[in-house]
Amino acid sequence: MILQIALGSFYSRGDERRLFQGLEEITAIRSVKGVGRDLLIDVSIAALNKEAMRELVALLWRYEIPLAPLRAFAEKKKFEWLNDSQGYWYSAMFKEGSNRRQV
Repeated sequence: MILQIALGSFYSRGDERRLFQGLEEITAIRSVKGVGRDLLIDVSIAALNKEAMRELVALLWRYEIPLAPLRAFAEKKKFEWLNDSQGYWYSAMFKEGSNRRQV
């Protein structure tokens, strides 16, 4: 599955490098490609488990990257926990325009 996510601003080159390192550490991510101000992230759904999904959500959250593209995963049984309205990610993932910072 290819996710297209919009990037905000980075505070330094090291800041940007750490985001990409974090993405590379998630084994379910096959590739990451920059296209303008967006990233195309190729995710292996078969390899994506709960721990890897939590890492992806947390990483995007930390960098204030919109979580709405992850919504599609919540439709899958193994990720139904994403629908928990008490989760810190819920509002940013499911409510339009509710990310912590508008990008």
